[in-house]
Amino acid sequence: MNTSFLYSFFDDNSSASVPPQFPPYISTVVCIVASIVVVGGVGALSHIDFPIIQFIRATHNHTIERLGHIGNQLGHGSTLIIISLLILLAGYVWKSHRLQQIGVQTLVAHGISGLITQIIKHSIGRPRPRLAHQEHWQIGPSFQSGLDAFPSGHSSASFAVAAVFARHFPRFAWILYGSAAFVALSRIMKGSHFPSDACVGAFLGYIIGYILARPIRSWRTSLIESLAQGLPFFVGGLGVLWIAVQKPDMEILYDIILGGGILVTAIGYGIRLRTRLSTQNSATRRQAMLTTSSLFMALGLAVCSGSFFITTLAALSGVSWWVVRRHQFHTVTEHRQAEDSGQTITILTTEVLLGLGIVFVVGGISQLRGVLPLIS
Repeated sequence: MNTSFLYSFFDDNSSASVPPQFPPYISTVVCIVASIVVVGGVGALSHIDFPIIQFIRATHNHTIERLGHIGNQLGHGSTLIIISLLILLAGYVWKSHRLQQIGVQTLVAHGISGLITQIIKHSIGRPRPRLAHQEHWQIGPSFQSGLDAFPSGHSSASFAVAAVFARHFPRFAWILYGSAAFVALSRIMKGSHFPSDACVGAFLGYIIGYILARPIRSWRTSLIESLAQGLPFFVGGLGVLWIAVQKPDMEILYDIILGGGILVTAIGYGIRLRTRLSTQNSATRRQAMLTTSSLFMALGLAVCSGSFFITTLAALSGVSWWVVRRHQFHTVTEHRQAEDSGQTITILTTEVLLGLGIVFVVGGISQLRGVLPLIS
């Protein structure tokens, strides 16, 4: 009875068709790329972890400390559990199966992310920043207090819960993930975790929440989707930190690279704008062109970083995402819905805002670069 009860919250629509599994070659490529990107990203972050923590220790700002405290409370286990229980209670009071489902899924996602995170924490035994006095890792199984930094539990739990909410409320996905990212950042600002702890915790939590918010029968498909969709954001977080501590040696060369990145981004945006405003293409071709334009824009922004390493990781994760999306468009009917041609004004407004956002991001990249000159 209990098994059937819980199963109903994860496979509540048993009559619906299960998304087809990805071909073995796609699953293999995505898993290999994910391993390379995560290991490479953690390796890169390990070189800037300690300098960033040293900078935070030397910076005493009451506003930063207060924001760190707020984020810590928001991502605390008790806060997340209370939110889940309140939603679950509301579901029973209002007899809403959807709210009951969200409550159960967030509780389970939180629990599983916490369990997996704790296993990794004590298997690796990385010292927390307050106990670390050198840059290299100290790895080894440990159950001692303070030797449980990697990965961040607050980050994994927050992103696991956010992924479940985003599944049911996709319009608020940016707010939900933004709040979870704030929690992860707050753990760094408080000096409780290294940047690599927060990034890996966030990535792990996203994967767990993404899988548990979908039918368990299709967990393999959900895993590949979550890896492909999560990798670009993992690289994005890594890129922001990497750019902030790296100062270009040759300004002229960086300006040339920046110009090339802007050109690639502009090409991608142009493809997207033309596709969105055109009514001549089929739904499948339209989606394919939009996917290609997103890949170009992401690669262009990565090139703007001026880092070959970040650009390489972005290319790997971007191509992985592109392959998965292309396969979805040819197998899942829900991705073949055409744009409503009667909303040209709304589409144009959205694209203008996107264009302004891209300009803001490019400007932010150039201004952020080397703002924390911690590495010579």
